[in-house]
Amino acid sequence: MSDERMYSEQEVAAIIKRAVELTEQEGSKYQPGVTREELLKIAEEVGVPVAALEQAIRESGAVREAKGPFQLSSEYERVVEGEIDPNQYDLIIDGLKPLNRRHSQAITQVGRKLTMQTWNGVGQSSIDITSREGRTRIQVRSSALFQGLMTLYPAFIGSMIAMGSLGERGMIGMGVAVAAALATVGGGMFAFLTRKGHEKSRELADELRDRVAQSLEVRAAPSQTSTQSDEPETLQQRLGG
Repeated sequence: MSDERMYSEQEVAAIIKRAVELTEQEGSKYQPGVTREELLKIAEEVGVPVAALEQAIRESGAVREAKGPFQLSSEYERVVEGEIDPNQYDLIIDGLKPLNRRHSQAITQVGRKLTMQTWNGVGQSSIDITSREGRTRIQVRSSALFQGLMTLYPAFIGSMIAMGSLGERGMIGMGVAVAAALATVGGGMFAFLTRKGHEKSRELADELRDRVAQSLEVRAAPSQTSTQSDEPETLQQRLGG
């Protein structure tokens, strides 16, 4: 009997993800993302039919996210083939609303990595854009901090005030009822806004991916145009010769 351990698909995904994190922490060269051809090779190695892989690729838009405990946070990652010039990062994030904090900057750039805190319309999104090894990776993380401050905190304060005020008048039962109602409303609003914040972060990740792809297309266009325009001149020179 072989002593080689068998790993489940869930364990494999977690192991590979952790190995990638360690590789990046060590500063080793790592090319993010996997191409379709590479996916086909992996599927062939483990015996997954091509049709099943193709369907999984089509459905991948619904599973490309990592949620934190109680779904209070969520992370979305996108990878684009090609490297963005760091001098063009300001064009990629143009129009986004940075969140300035007292002890930290909303936007920082170190080498080929840009980090940004932005308001997505409902809550906070943290953005990391890294362009190296021929690919550009976009990571967008959302958290429920602002949603909690806008809903749970006011509900808690209102509950305490209601219970204290009504309790002093001897209406303890009514105070508890009012507090429970405020907690229910606050919790419902918190869940709704948290879900919307995650949706906004996912949309932001898709938007940044499209901006990066368009920027790469624009950068590649002049060289193609110049190549096409140079061909007639070369032919004329040859004919003239």
